[in-house]
Amino acid sequence: MCGSSVGYAQIKDTLRINDSAVDDPIMYSARDSIYTDLRTKTVHLYGDAKVDYGSIKMNAGYIMIDLNKNEVLAKYAFDADSNEVEAPTFTDGSDEIKARTIRYNFDTETGFIEEVAIQQDENFLYMETAKRHSNEEVHFKKGRFTTCNLEEPHYHFQLSKAVMIPNKRIVSGPMNLYISNVPTPIGLPFSVIPQAEERSKGLVFPEFVPTSQYGFGLNDLGYYLPINDYVQTTFYGSIYSRGSWGLRNQTDYFRKYAFKGNLNLGFQQFRSGFPTNTSSNKLTFIWSHQKDRKSSPYWSFTSKVNFISDNNNQNNLDPLNPNYFNNTLASDINLSRAFPGKPVTAGLKMNLRQNSISENVSLTSPILNVNMTRIFPFRSLVNGSRGWRQAISQFGVTYNFEGQNRAVFGDSLIRQNDFQEINDRFLNGINQSMTMQTTIGIFKNTVKITPSLNYSNKINFQSSARSFDTTTNTFLVDTLQRTSMGHNVSFNAQATTVIYSYYRFVGKKEPLLRHLLTPTVSFRYIPSLNEPITETAINGVDTFSVTYSPTDISIYSIGSTRDQALLNFGFNNTFELKRKSEKDTVDGFKRTRIVDAFTINGNYDFLKDSMNLSDISLALRVNPIPWLNFVSNATFSPYSWVDSTGAKTADFALNERGTLGRFLTTNFTTTITLTSKESRDKLNETVDLLSQNWNSDYNYFLLHPEHAINFDIPWKVSLSHVYTINTNQNITEFNSDRFNQLQTLMLNGDVSFTKRWKLSTTTNLDLTEFDITNSRFTLTRDMHCWALSFFWTPVGLNKSFVFSIRNTSALFQDAKIDIRKPPAFL
Repeated sequence: MCGSSVGYAQIKDTLRINDSAVDDPIMYSARDSIYTDLRTKTVHLYGDAKVDYGSIKMNAGYIMIDLNKNEVLAKYAFDADSNEVEAPTFTDGSDEIKARTIRYNFDTETGFIEEVAIQQDENFLYMETAKRHSNEEVHFKKGRFTTCNLEEPHYHFQLSKAVMIPNKRIVSGPMNLYISNVPTPIGLPFSVIPQAEERSKGLVFPEFVPTSQYGFGLNDLGYYLPINDYVQTTFYGSIYSRGSWGLRNQTDYFRKYAFKGNLNLGFQQFRSGFPTNTSSNKLTFIWSHQKDRKSSPYWSFTSKVNFISDNNNQNNLDPLNPNYFNNTLASDINLSRAFPGKPVTAGLKMNLRQNSISENVSLTSPILNVNMTRIFPFRSLVNGSRGWRQAISQFGVTYNFEGQNRAVFGDSLIRQNDFQEINDRFLNGINQSMTMQTTIGIFKNTVKITPSLNYSNKINFQSSARSFDTTTNTFLVDTLQRTSMGHNVSFNAQATTVIYSYYRFVGKKEPLLRHLLTPTVSFRYIPSLNEPITETAINGVDTFSVTYSPTDISIYSIGSTRDQALLNFGFNNTFELKRKSEKDTVDGFKRTRIVDAFTINGNYDFLKDSMNLSDISLALRVNPIPWLNFVSNATFSPYSWVDSTGAKTADFALNERGTLGRFLTTNFTTTITLTSKESRDKLNETVDLLSQNWNSDYNYFLLHPEHAINFDIPWKVSLSHVYTINTNQNITEFNSDRFNQLQTLMLNGDVSFTKRWKLSTTTNLDLTEFDITNSRFTLTRDMHCWALSFFWTPVGLNKSFVFSIRNTSALFQDAKIDIRKPPAFL
């Protein structure tokens, strides 16, 4: 037998890597079925098909994956009624597009898209055919660009050919405006449309002013220039046919977690034209800055500067001039520093006040403040909640330091550039104050007694003296650059408690009235430490004298020329009704506030020669039902009076006339707000929404939410009646009325007579003269992506009207049409 041997070789599987293969695994799924064709190397997904390839995700009614070409094709599906459903969506990172058909190649990272829709912020872009390149640029034809989010937009810009660079810009060829799919003759040969992350420089369309006191004009023709990611600026120019012109620059800056602000510089020249041909100039400086506390929690810097060189708000190239009735301007710059772990804060301020009525300017620069919050020096030694231990542990001390440099001068000095005269008007001084206070509880802490000692020291570096002028027989005021010092001390003690009273009435619902009384009684003693100066002069046989304080022109005047011992008293009352109610599921009782507050305040001066008792102040606030609010304030005098003049006398009216006295001033304000219950709830929601905004317009509506225009509220009416009556204490032959009365009826309301049309009005009626003092009507139309409004002021000094059509998008905020008649100027 022959033997033979057989050898077995070890066989290994070899895996060849194709360089064109995809890098990451492709994850896919489908709702209905998945079919794999091994011969053509394709995978077919039906129904809610999904493909996940790293950052690229696709979803569609039907998806085909071609493994040979490393491509994916996504299309829509049909429902039972042959309607197209489950349109494809393509997501690459944060970018998402919707289309009718999408073909994408994983190798070249290019794609072909049909009928695509892209949304970025408030912008919507539709493309009929598009190709996505590997650099993420999209080239497309027959595009539609709009800010309207409807499938059939109210308006759009038709783009023939364009290139979209994501998050930067869209560059297109010829562009034409369509309104409701109807072409218009408005268009451009090319356009560059900035996207979310790019701000492009360009022109800002002006406002055409057909008529004004300066003639025909173009207002705010601008050029926008983004400097970098933190700063942007816009230059504006205005010109009118009578020669008036103006230039303005507005710069906005913002850095996250650091600061934000804006700067507005302007120059205007007003020309009257023929025949007077006079001219005047106006310089405007507006600066708003706010430092974010996150950048440094211990430093704070804010500025709110509003300065105009001519101190006049009634002349402006803006034909409407919203600040026409503003007679005061305020500017403030504040820098403060807190010291961690220490009860000390320091600040440096500057403020400027302008008043066009008095034609004065008040400038205070700088103001230095150092404040120490209350410290309790003995709390670590003695601690307790009753008796003498409480008094010692609650003993606290506060200290405040302030230094000022202030001048008040006429605004003409600014126009004349007389800065030396302005510098000579400055007064300066230092004011220091300290308070020592503690709290003592007696009768088991039901009564709180708060004694305190206040001391202030005022140092002025300018004082006054009096010199007699023999030619006019008057004393002249002389300003001396001399330091003077004054002291003020006051001893105070205040006691307060809370008293509850209940009054039960007979009835089925067992009504119970709760009266909450909070009385406050305090005593204050102020000794006279600063005696006035008396000067006497003799001119011939006549003797003249004057009594004055040397600080009457100083920055910190020092009063209290006599001793005072004041007993202050106040009573605050609240009434609430409680009764059974089956509708209340909490405790079975319904509570109604009958009187929100009824306060009585006054004082008695023991050291006064006469009329020791002050006038009594009264205030009442009632809001019994949600739609009714009543407020009343009054001043009551217990003294008698002279019938012929109405002036007060030193005798009590009870002794001389047998009456308690008379009311000097009385004010009644009644407000009724009528609307549906659902609308009232939306008005309450408006307060929460508006509180998130900080500008002046929103702050006004925050205080008066019933004045806000809300298309979700079908109607509302707010009616306010203000009645004021004052006793005439200076009756003359020219003013013989014993009482001066003023009645005003204020009507504010709006009504939506269709879903999108709303009419609102604000009207003030003087019931004394029965004359409308001011009235304004507003007609608004909500056109989805556009807003139409008509403002008409037929009565008052600012008679005018404005017809406006504006785009609601921030991108096209300058796309507007305004037709207006400005207020007439006398």
